[in-house]
Amino acid sequence: MKDIDILVMDYGLSMDACNVLRKEGVILRKAIHIDGHINNMRFFELSDFLKSNPQYTQVILCDSGDIIFQSDISMLFERESDKIRGVCEDISQNMDVLISNKIIVNATEIRNFLRNKKLINAGFVVYPSKTFIEIYSNMFKIIKDKNAWGVDMLLLNYFAYKKGFYELHQKYNFIPTTSSLKYVIKDGKFYLSDGEIIPVVHNAGGKKMWRPIDDFGYGDGHNVPRPMVIFLLRTFYRSLSLFRKFVRIFEKR
Repeated sequence: MKDIDILVMDYGLSMDACNVLRKEGVILRKAIHIDGHINNMRFFELSDFLKSNPQYTQVILCDSGDIIFQSDISMLFERESDKIRGVCEDISQNMDVLISNKIIVNATEIRNFLRNKKLINAGFVVYPSKTFIEIYSNMFKIIKDKNAWGVDMLLLNYFAYKKGFYELHQKYNFIPTTSSLKYVIKDGKFYLSDGEIIPVVHNAGGKKMWRPIDDFGYGDGHNVPRPMVIFLLRTFYRSLSLFRKFVRIFEKR
């Protein structure tokens, strides 16, 4: 990990948190792009940073508070390094329902392009830095409503499939509600059913009530699954997918 730097984009961290991060050698960047949803604006923020720091040829943009790392992921910088790399969700909501002319330009074209494609989760994605700068410069030309939730996911998928995408194993962005992989939690750590530790665990859910894991974090006593939440979300996503397929079949008739 000696050749990897960690950048934290500060959208309101406390002074104590900033001091701790600096002591750990983390690069802190006070956010400038704040006139929109943080999920969208972080892409613009990172793009500006990479333009000013051309020494970084590869970059991972990931969530923070709902992700833990359990093993080395440095090899991902070298794997298929000319492509965008990410994890596709097995069981997921149909994001194309969020696409409208109110939030992005050419909504119909983008919706048709993404239809029937697997959804790439935006919470942990590896990019060539030049590609990142290019595609997220184009985001400014497409986004109409920077406050709209889900725009980051939609445009990531659109540009990734356009530019060239390499699908990573789900263990590199493991989401209990959208992955079909069997797993166990032992001593506060996540493992696949064969005993392999899961490198990246993502407690996605948006709001606390929809997150699949309670007491998410590091150490024994943490990471308590919420089976009912996982069951309900998976059932909802699958039902929605079936409904969308039915609608598409009906539209073709």
